[in-house]
Order: sequence, then structure tokens, then C-alpha cells
Amino acid sequence: ALAQALLPGPELLILDEPTAVLSPQEVEEFFGILRRMKEQGKTVIIITHKLEEVLAISDEVTVMRDGKSVGNVKTSETSAKDLARMIVGRDVLLRVDKTDAKPDGTVLEVKNLSVSGKNGPAVKGVSFSVRAGEIVGIAGIEGNGQTELVEALSGLSKSATGTVEFDGKDITNQSARQLKELGIAHIPEDRHKRGLLLNSDLAE
Repeated sequence: ALAQALLPGPELLILDEPTAVLSPQEVEEFFGILRRMKEQGKTVIIITHKLEEVLAISDEVTVMRDGKSVGNVKTSETSAKDLARMIVGRDVLLRVDKTDAKPDGTVLEVKNLSVSGKNGPAVKGVSFSVRAGEIVGIAGIEGNGQTELVEALSGLSKSATGTVEFDGKDITNQSARQLKELGIAHIPEDRHKRGLLLNSDLAE
């Protein structure tokens, strides 16, 4: 898309959250293109909510809040803390102060789980456990099986092999409704397909 946009040789390029689906390596390569454009005398406007990207690529920053510009600063003279203060209108703690986790018994146990995808196996023999009082992160670039894993855990798809246990109970292949009744909630990555009833009004 960027290559097509550059074909006519625009003097001004406006980018709205262009890094939303890029990996860190791809973001750095992308920023290299923008820096070369700047060296050629081009002007780039990049809209993003990622403060580290603002500080890494921009020369000047304008912050908008409630539809109004609340500040314009040179990037070299600001910081993530200062920008966050302008964005929300008060000081923001950019780190999370928390006590050390004290995990208790196992709540979720996944054993040798395999799930089929559109082009064959998407999840292959995955095993892990989640204990009470802890946060477990699953990382991967889009297309590496995390979507299919979550859909299997939330009852949106059927696992091919393996088991899933919740509080010691086998919940493998139970429906989304059954899992919800057990106290398992799912906030989907695709808000249009899974998170909203687009044809319904607010009252419904």
C-alpha cells in the first residue's frame, strides 16, 4: 500500500496508525523509509497512539484531546511522560507498580492441544498451565496459531486432539455458552466479527 501511495511522488504523506499490524522489525524498516523520504524533502504526518514511536520518528509533535490541539512541541524537547500528561490532562504513571505475584493452584491446564486452521494444523501439540493470581501472555505475529488457540479455549472452534481442563474439569470442545456459564470470558481480537452485533441497535 505504501509503495502504491508513493508512485506519484507526493510531497505530503499522511499515515493513520500505519504500524498497527507490523512487527517491531517491520516498524524499523518502515521508519527507515520515512526517514529517507524526509531526507528527500518530503513531509510526513503520522498519526499514532504509541508514544515510543512518536519519539523515535517525529521532529515535532502535536497532541489532540477532545478534538482540540492541546500542545505542539519539538520531539527533542519532550518525553513520553510529558506527552502522556498532555494526552490525558494529568500526570500518568507509565509503569505499573504492583506487588510480586503469588500464584496459587492451577486454574487452566492445556495438554497437547492441536487445532486445525484454514491451511492445515494451526496449533500443534501445545501444553501450558495458568495458575490463580497470575497473568500469562501468548506472543506471536499474526498467522502463527494464537488466534486458533484462543478460539479453541473460548469454545469458538473444536480442537483436533488434546485436552483443556478448567478447575480440574475437562472442558475440551465445550461451546462458548457452556464456557461462559463456567465463568470463562473472552474479549475477541476481531471486534467486528466476534465482538459486536453490527445489525443491532444499542437497545438490543
